[in-house]
Amino acid sequence: MALNPVDREVLNTAFGMSSAANEPLNPDAVRSKLGGINEEDFYVSLEIMEGDGLIETSRKLTRRPSNFWVTSRGVVKLLEENGQRSAIQAAVEKAIVEKPNATLSEIAGTVEQSPLIVAAIIETLEKQGEIGVERGLGVELQVNGVHAALRRRIQEAGQ
Repeated sequence: MALNPVDREVLNTAFGMSSAANEPLNPDAVRSKLGGINEEDFYVSLEIMEGDGLIETSRKLTRRPSNFWVTSRGVVKLLEENGQRSAIQAAVEKAIVEKPNATLSEIAGTVEQSPLIVAAIIETLEKQGEIGVERGLGVELQVNGVHAALRRRIQEAGQ
């Protein structure tokens, strides 16, 4: 399902303000960068996107979130909406197959994409069972296994 214009603008703006996965964003700061979207439409958009898993919010004791962040699913959805997902995912997959124990930074550097985008693609591949990922406290994520089907797909694409 495609995003409506308000959701797309809110998600694009939030993504542009994010430098890392799960970076909390202040709704007022995001809303101040949006032109022509009123407060009610903004918060309705956040509520809808939260229900779709594109963002997550933190709520204190108020009805409206104190912070929100773009999820990996939201980043991937935005890439799809902008027609960029397949090319970026193919580049990330190739980089992973070429260096199966690469870290997030190494992959991001290889494919010349932000770590936020690469982390979203890696999480998607991990959920699909295409790769294994190792995460440690205070340590950058690292790919620790590549499924044979992904290796074959990359090999066949190169022929």
